[in-house]
Formats: sequence, structure tokens, C-alpha cells
Amino acid sequence: MSALAWGVCCAIAIVFFTLVIWLRWQVPRFAFAEETSRPEALREAKLVYMEKLFRISRPVGLIAKLDRAYRMPSGVIVLVEFKTRWINQPLLSDVIQLSAQRMTVMGQTGQAVAPYGYVTVKLPTRRALPTAHRVELMSDEQVTDLVRRREDLLAGRLQPHWFWSRKVCPTCAFRAQCNQLLL
Repeated sequence: MSALAWGVCCAIAIVFFTLVIWLRWQVPRFAFAEETSRPEALREAKLVYMEKLFRISRPVGLIAKLDRAYRMPSGVIVLVEFKTRWINQPLLSDVIQLSAQRMTVMGQTGQAVAPYGYVTVKLPTRRALPTAHRVELMSDEQVTDLVRRREDLLAGRLQPHWFWSRKVCPTCAFRAQCNQLLL
């Protein structure tokens, strides 16, 4: 074997072993990061879904992408939604999102999903630690009613009305229609 061929073989071996060592270092880092981001109540649970899409067509059509789902030792699945924002509290939109996720997971898989979930909020700074907030989820009937109300609003069968809190108005998709009603 020539010196050049020998050098190429050595270089390939070095790259291969470096890659193996790097991957062995990365996998435990991911596992550590995943475990430390879990709500304390889910320490004994097993991660079963991450960034997975679920779909149902009945009683209404829904598509939901889970951030994470954990199976408790009892077999019940608990959903976790991750948010990065300045307000360290769950919002109604988070509860709606988790509730729709619950409905799609149960509808597609038939598995039992807890009537509560967690919204884990991290402030958008480097050193901020995530805070998990337990939230009670909406029933399937409430989610179905919301979907149907949205469809009716978009089809013009219902007129939008003001929310109970004006704080919601700046982010509402129907703000323009409400503003027209005020004129």
C-alpha cells in the first residue's frame, strides 16, 4: 500500500471515530435536555410522541401537531406544549391548542389522554429556565363548538362580537370587522 493510500485510510478512520465519539456525546446531551425540560410530575413518564402530527375527521376535522406527549405508568398520555414568550403564564390559546391535540390523539389512536396538560413557558433569554404550568383542558364538546363557531364566522353565518376582555382585541383575526361595526 502506498503512503498516499495509507494516509487516506488513516484520515477516514480518524473522521469515522471522531463522528462516533461526537454522536455518543450528543445522544446523552439530548436525553439530558429532554429530561430536564419535563414538568416534575412527568419524571416517571415515558416520552411517546415528539413533534408528531395527528388528524381526525369526526366529529369535526382537526389536524394537530404535538410538541411532546408522555405515557404515565398508569397508561394515560399527558400532553406538553412548549412556548417561548415574555409572559410566563399559560394563555387561553394554549389551552385550546392542547385540547384540540387531546381530541386528535384520542380520535386517531383510541388511547386515553389526560384531561389536563402542561404549558411549559421559557422566557426568550439565554439563561431562563422553563416553567411548567398545569392546565385543565376543554372537553371534546367545547372544542367541537369552537371549531363550528369558527366555521360559522368565516362563512358569514355569525357576526363576531367583542370578547370579554379588550386585551384580546389586538390579536383577534376579526378585529377589522369589529372596528367597522364601531364606525
